[in-house]
Amino acid sequence: MGMLNNYPANTYRIQFNKGFPLNLFEKIIPYLRKLGVQTIYASPIFQSVPGSDHGYDGTDPLQINPEIGSIEQLKDIILRLQKEGIGWLQDIVPNHMAFHHQNRWLMDVLEKGCQSRFLAFFDMDLSNKLFEGKLITPFLGAPLQDVLERNELKLVYENERLQLSYFESFFPLNAQGYEIVLNAPEWVGGANCQELLRNLKDVSRLSDIVEYARSWEAFLSQLHKCIQIDGAGRYLNDWIKKINSDKDPLKKIIDCQYYYLCHWQEADKRINYRRFFTVNGLICLNIQDPHVFDQYHLLIKSLTKEGFFTGLRVDHIDGLYDPADYLQRLKEIADPHPFIVVEKILEPGEMLADEWQTEGTTGYDFLYLVNNLFTNKKSEAVFTSFYNELVHNYSPVEEQARGKKSLILYQFMKGELDNLYSLLISILDEKILSTTAGENLKTAIAEFLICCPVYRFYGDQLPFENKHAEEIENILTIVDRAGRAESDAIDVLRKLFLEFPSTASEEEKNRILHFYKRCMQFTGPLMAKGVEDTLMYTYNRFIVHNDVGDSPASFGITGKKFNRAMITRQIKWPLTLNATSTHDTKRGEDVRARLNVLSDLAENWFSLVRQWIKMNAVHKQGNVPDANDEYFIYQNIVGAYPMPGCDDEHFVGRIEAYLIKALHEAKTNSGWVQPNVEYERATIDFIRKLLDRNSAFFKDFTDFYQHIVDFGIINSLVQVLLKFTCPGIPDLYQGCEFWDLSFVDPDNRRPIDFILHSQLLDEINAISYKGELFTSLWKDRYNGQVKMWLTKTLLTLRRHDPVFFKEAVYVPLTIKGEFLEFVFAFARNLDQKWLIVIAALHSAELCRQQNVQDIFQVDWRDTKIILPPGVNHLRGKILHENDVKTNGIISVGQIFKTIPFMIFEANSDGNIDGNETLPQ
Repeated sequence: MGMLNNYPANTYRIQFNKGFPLNLFEKIIPYLRKLGVQTIYASPIFQSVPGSDHGYDGTDPLQINPEIGSIEQLKDIILRLQKEGIGWLQDIVPNHMAFHHQNRWLMDVLEKGCQSRFLAFFDMDLSNKLFEGKLITPFLGAPLQDVLERNELKLVYENERLQLSYFESFFPLNAQGYEIVLNAPEWVGGANCQELLRNLKDVSRLSDIVEYARSWEAFLSQLHKCIQIDGAGRYLNDWIKKINSDKDPLKKIIDCQYYYLCHWQEADKRINYRRFFTVNGLICLNIQDPHVFDQYHLLIKSLTKEGFFTGLRVDHIDGLYDPADYLQRLKEIADPHPFIVVEKILEPGEMLADEWQTEGTTGYDFLYLVNNLFTNKKSEAVFTSFYNELVHNYSPVEEQARGKKSLILYQFMKGELDNLYSLLISILDEKILSTTAGENLKTAIAEFLICCPVYRFYGDQLPFENKHAEEIENILTIVDRAGRAESDAIDVLRKLFLEFPSTASEEEKNRILHFYKRCMQFTGPLMAKGVEDTLMYTYNRFIVHNDVGDSPASFGITGKKFNRAMITRQIKWPLTLNATSTHDTKRGEDVRARLNVLSDLAENWFSLVRQWIKMNAVHKQGNVPDANDEYFIYQNIVGAYPMPGCDDEHFVGRIEAYLIKALHEAKTNSGWVQPNVEYERATIDFIRKLLDRNSAFFKDFTDFYQHIVDFGIINSLVQVLLKFTCPGIPDLYQGCEFWDLSFVDPDNRRPIDFILHSQLLDEINAISYKGELFTSLWKDRYNGQVKMWLTKTLLTLRRHDPVFFKEAVYVPLTIKGEFLEFVFAFARNLDQKWLIVIAALHSAELCRQQNVQDIFQVDWRDTKIILPPGVNHLRGKILHENDVKTNGIISVGQIFKTIPFMIFEANSDGNIDGNETLPQ
């Protein structure tokens, strides 16, 4: 079954969109079944902005996206999958919806204002005096007056409504706007028109929201009928044309709306709704409101209760006002026994909240651990020294991170900061407010947000528990030391969060807690935009760690630390996901695996980079790209260049598009707001010259690339091995059963050639029983079949005994001998059954030390693994001909002759496991 006891054995992420709808997905079900997939992990499938390639810009959570298919089609497919034993894990997005004319809830608010029954659905503040009670609508490409002069904003009658049209966007008129139009002297609809006006005035006087909505729809219907008779439609069209040519009445109509149309950049300075990060087009929901929660989840609840959704994945949990409360509610509506995971980015060392009603995360924490396991920690100092000298920046990465967060807050989220400051002022009284703090409070709030070391904290009652209070005190201490905020203003926050709650009334505590939670809703976006989407494109010491879930400050972990993390994972979160690539990762899993080889060959790498810098100076125009961007380019070429002999004709175009995005994200030499076209052109010209097959660089690069590519493949295969055998549920991103050498989106969302994948899988199945399978696959390793074979084998292994992988204890194994640091080994144990996992690490460094070409030539000498007591007779579970009889010790040289990793099965009484081979 896809879900055993309501949890998946594995997950396979599918990106649904217009280019890959349900009918195309239906065609790949046989392939997924043959591969061994047991749970489909579906991207958002509810109605979203037309043409969306990801679905996170939803417009209606109560409808299936028609570009993907129908609800009937969805149910039919899921029922078919269930017959195949395949479940369905659905990605849901409760934090935000699209600010778009197809979002009927939001359009109702724009149309009816405070009379809308959806007013409380959206996280906005219409009491903000800056906008005179209107919702800021920042979607114009220029100031309003300029837009009007260019005739870009027009009045139209579309879909039986009067609306303002701006290119492909539409904004509904309110009752006052209709009155201006219908009162026009050119409108000669006769008695029908007068009746319309009377009815309109009657509607405007209604105070009951339900009655207002009913009467408003009746009025619109009456208007539409009137337009269809007596030639009134022609007169209306003529009058609309005149309004659009004479800007005064159009401006009057615009000014009386419940929304404030303005230039999109104005939202960076002032705003009265909560956005998803800094994206104007995504407006956040008040999902903490029980009514909003119930309405939003109607279809989700129905499809879960009926058994179609066997699990839920919650997007951006940190954006919610109260994540713990939300998860509790979600569990209640998804009963019985829902499988729920959350998209939560944990900083290194951070733990998921124990009290959350979830099985774990979507797996970025696993990505961090395995990525750092492959990074050679011994090289950290030389990497840092080389990079600092190259870019002449010796600031600690933590300081640079705070600098980027400061940039985002003060340049792109100033409106959010002002709103937090206003909220604080509204709750302060003489017990807390220092007479010397004044406007400095705003700076103190800003620095508190900037210095928060994680995405957010989750205190939900005052006074805060000791651990939480210590975390807040630590932040305030860092703020104080930084010296950018006045001490008296910092002290106000200290008193507010840590001292005053012990004597405050319940009402005062609620106000303070509300302010604190609002702050926490913005620390996440600040971290995401400042670190993920800025620092990870500017701090290029080793870009392998510039990825979601990892940290630019990271540089490798020991095997002991990885083991400790896995022990905790098994005890606390055995059903959390193990991810290595997702739709949001900055680069594909096999790019990271190859880049990690550089940490094994640090001095060779630096020597080569110095040589390339001199060699390629002639290709620069005015020192463009600068040293930092140039080093970034070299790392990306080395990491992402296609496998030898594989199609690389699109690589230049792909990396060019990626570099433009990277320059925009970095916000240093170019940017989204004001692109530096000359710098971008010079950078593109530079990389084209590098990748010219006749260039000196390309020939030099090719020699190095061919030297490291196999070591990257070994890392990639070991990464697959760990993902499937460590505690947690293995998650496959679409297509990653083959080499994943992609860049960040949209590159990593390119269509997958499932027809080719299916053919290659059939070829593997045809040779599954041949003795030298790995040797055969290794010879053609660049075509990706070796990774597919390993993936399929491990999927089969987990299907063979899913309870074992959920419950088996994680046991680190002792490694001894001269080359112990180049081996990683652990066991999983449940009752009498043992699974032994052994893999090579840092194979490039070991081969360099022994001056051999590949891992199969290494002399492992006395390196050995000590087995648990009573485990002596092992059965190979990767290649079935590998049996090993031991006296409690495994010689690494004995098992790594033809394959750099191995899985063995045994019983602790020494008996071989009863299955001679795995089911194919």
